[in-house]
Amino acid sequence: MKVEGKAGDFFVEVQTHARYVNISQCTACGDCSKVCPIVKPNEFDLGLASRKAIFTPYNQAVPSAYVRAKEDCLGDVPIACGKCIDACKSKCIDFDEPEQMLSLNVGAIVVSTGVEYYDPREASEYGYTRFENVVTSFELERLLDASSPTHGELLTFSTKKPPERIAMIQCVGSRNMKADINYCSRICCMNSIKDTLVIREHYPDAEIMVFYIDIRAFGKGFEEFYRRSLAAGVIYIKGKPSKITENKKTKEIILSYEDQLNGEIKHEVVDMAVLSSAMIPNQSARALSMILGIELDRDGFFKEKDPCVDPLESTKEGIYLCGCSTTPKDITDSIAESCGAAAKAGVHMSDAAVEEKKTEITELDLSGSPRIGVFLCHCGLNISAVVSINELREYASRLPDVVIVDDYLFACAESMQKKIQDAVIEHKLNRVVVAACTPKTHEPVFQETLAKIGFNPYLFDMANIRNQCSWVHQKEPAAATVKSKEIIKMSAARVRHLLPLAPKILSVRREVLVVGGGITGIQAAIDLANRGFKVFLVEKQQGLGGRAGNLANVYPSNRPGKELMEKKIRELYNKAVTVLTGVEIKDVRGYVGNFEVELVRSGGIGAQDNDLADELRTLGVGSIILAIGAELFDPMKKFGFGEYPGVFTSMQLEDMLAQDSDKLKNMKSVAIIQCVGSREEKGNTWCSRYCCQSAIKQAILLRNKGIDVTIFHRGIRIYSKGAEVMYRRARELGVLFIPYSELARGEVPEVINQDQGLHVEMDYKALNSRIIVPVDAVILSVGMVPNARETDRLSDILKIPKGPDSFFLERHSKFGPVETTVEGVFLAGCCQFPQDIGDSISQGSAAASKAASLLSRDVMVLSPITSVVDEQYCRGCGKCAEVCDFHAISVVEKEIGIFVARVNEALCKGCGTCVPVCPTGAIDLKHFLDKQIKAQLAALLG
Repeated sequence: MKVEGKAGDFFVEVQTHARYVNISQCTACGDCSKVCPIVKPNEFDLGLASRKAIFTPYNQAVPSAYVRAKEDCLGDVPIACGKCIDACKSKCIDFDEPEQMLSLNVGAIVVSTGVEYYDPREASEYGYTRFENVVTSFELERLLDASSPTHGELLTFSTKKPPERIAMIQCVGSRNMKADINYCSRICCMNSIKDTLVIREHYPDAEIMVFYIDIRAFGKGFEEFYRRSLAAGVIYIKGKPSKITENKKTKEIILSYEDQLNGEIKHEVVDMAVLSSAMIPNQSARALSMILGIELDRDGFFKEKDPCVDPLESTKEGIYLCGCSTTPKDITDSIAESCGAAAKAGVHMSDAAVEEKKTEITELDLSGSPRIGVFLCHCGLNISAVVSINELREYASRLPDVVIVDDYLFACAESMQKKIQDAVIEHKLNRVVVAACTPKTHEPVFQETLAKIGFNPYLFDMANIRNQCSWVHQKEPAAATVKSKEIIKMSAARVRHLLPLAPKILSVRREVLVVGGGITGIQAAIDLANRGFKVFLVEKQQGLGGRAGNLANVYPSNRPGKELMEKKIRELYNKAVTVLTGVEIKDVRGYVGNFEVELVRSGGIGAQDNDLADELRTLGVGSIILAIGAELFDPMKKFGFGEYPGVFTSMQLEDMLAQDSDKLKNMKSVAIIQCVGSREEKGNTWCSRYCCQSAIKQAILLRNKGIDVTIFHRGIRIYSKGAEVMYRRARELGVLFIPYSELARGEVPEVINQDQGLHVEMDYKALNSRIIVPVDAVILSVGMVPNARETDRLSDILKIPKGPDSFFLERHSKFGPVETTVEGVFLAGCCQFPQDIGDSISQGSAAASKAASLLSRDVMVLSPITSVVDEQYCRGCGKCAEVCDFHAISVVEKEIGIFVARVNEALCKGCGTCVPVCPTGAIDLKHFLDKQIKAQLAALLG
């Protein structure tokens, strides 16, 4: 409601709306809602279902408690209803709960207000709400969701049958001058592609068409996802319907459009049309901007200080922006930005450390014979649509030592976790099995749930009946059910033999090593230094700045790259950062919180390392951030590069533009060819993300010099803030855009240098002829590829996995974009996947935030799942030490002449590689002991 003060000392008044239900007392039993006489459209289901005046917003809502809509409730009219109060056994409903005004004193403010949905009724040509079977993509999401009113079944509204022909229409509102939405909504293409695959899985005979302007599949794995959709038979039509009409009798939808690849006017009749509506600024943005005293941009989003250089900073110090508050973004980028904004905000609170509240939890007595609870998850319809939950219930109840079986729509929902906790107490369970989805993401959730009531989380096991059964055997429900039973039986057999384990507590160092002196690494180092950490930045080259410093300018601010980097480097050197150039990592030992890093001069070990100070040869750090960037594709012999003097790479053009080279003065016409080394059928299959925006920026700079520009492209994939305006500006300046084959088959430009000079030729179906463009130069927009030597070397040293594209693999593509599977090691920038400068800076801040969060505590908790040696049977052969990638095992002389293996539990990652090589069976892995695995096998084979 009100904000006063300045960075580091804001006074904020926040109004909290009354919920009228005490969330600490509400058990989410639903009795109140059952007796409520009011029926209203459910906002979460977009009006596709109803709710009562007292309701829970959705199944997995947090907190898991009901809420009363005062404006809908009869309790506020003269004749008060009050049935919900009478029905509530917990007595947690209070119609007189007042709204509250909170006064807060904070050091920083983070704005993450999200976006809203463009109302497609404004695009009246598409008939939304006039025609029954025209829906939005948001409504389609709800219909396909297992918790939706149709339980995931996609039905037309007229026939109540699955649609046989579906059309998806992209860019409804987005990239639309008429609607004054001058930007790409960024998420729509991939969301539609995802939906096509979901529909294809459930309705394999359905004909699915996607009408598009450009398919913008620019993120990690997006291009491959797009190709999966193509391979699944989804039809992609380049063209946007001009209007939609309805067959009044059959309610079929009729689309009229121009096929842009051949110029023909066509019509399609479908059963359902889905409109991908634009994402627009939150309606409260303007009012909030006035309260906060920060600016909005012309589109109504919050304005960054500089969208390229300072993408997380608002126009007022101490107020930071993230996610869709600045422009539409997908989950991955939003999470990275939120982490980065947290890092920025933390700078203003260095003197206001919040002490962690510790709650004393009494450990449950879990001794005695096994008493197993089995909890089955429907995962919406992900599991229950294929696997018979009733059969699993009946089967699991007959397994040895199982005392209770229950099933939930979403076992991971907060309310269901509470039910599991209650069941443990009520039935005195000392073992728990949850049959649900992947342990990779959800095992920690259930372990934490159990730990909160004093249940040792290592007496829990998870049976993955979604990924291993319902997903892979969708067309074989009976077999999937049988397999689910077997997996649950194995899990129940194993859990009987599990032992309680206790985690290890270790101290942590507060030093951080940043590897890479480009824009990403520099940003990470600055942010960490601002938080008070000692930072070492290592760059193998002799200077800092990376490739960004060589750019003629950066979009959309048009500032020279050199100016940008000089500013960042000055800022870096003003911080407590030890910068080591011409240095690289030789080896890393240790573990999260206590890494020992050995450094050498780059270019070879030993020969030039004498000038590296002794204290810098080995560093002790608590965390490591990798920001080693990427390389540019070498186009040698592609499109005449290396053969014809007039063929250059996009980076060479940047140099010419930055230097205002004489070569440019002799040019009258230039062709730019996109996707050179990107989106290949094999090899570099990914979109390099930065190239289209870079090419358009270069085209504008060339046009400003009076040079004609033709861009041969495979769909313009731009997404950054201001990029769509830049694209429009290029067209206004006369830049010619010629599409070539989307999959680089058939219509592909050729660069020829013969008697008539350098020119580009291509068969062009739209004109039914071969086009010839004489040029003075050809620019190849080369893609980004992993820095193979460094990526391989560091992957080997740090044991960080690489993805199929050979970039470093993040922990989770959506929810852990800067984390790795190695605790304490983080990724940022183009070593994870190609990024533009703004995204790289955000990721640098995000990695800094993660490292700071890790090292802000004096101690950290390590998993107790490690190898253990029974020295009675160990003969000290050392085979286990030989295969240990983490140097966690060493052979020591226990007594004179008697050698045994010893495990450093802090170094051990619990991979289990050592176990099978032991010739005497002396080494075993906690939580996966031989007897536990044998019990599983016996259950399967017995």
